[in-house]
Amino acid sequence: MGLKNIYKKSLAMALVRAGHDIHHTMPNRNNKKYQVFVFVHTDELIKDLLELTKREEVSYRHDRLLSYGEVRPEEIRD
Repeated sequence: MGLKNIYKKSLAMALVRAGHDIHHTMPNRNNKKYQVFVFVHTDELIKDLLELTKREEVSYRHDRLLSYGEVRPEEIRD
């Protein structure tokens, strides 16, 4: 059984909402005020992880383009 560490709390919570269970948590070695969320490494976890990070990237790009006034919302396509 392999394990996958997730360092971003919002991503870990999105994975929990998608039906994945947290195996355990541990303090981040670089900064003790943060937690690392550990999941069992499965194909389904990786699929959901890729989908969530892709969605987050598109959202970030969309927000960044709008904040710079480079495009109007109706001009943005995924």
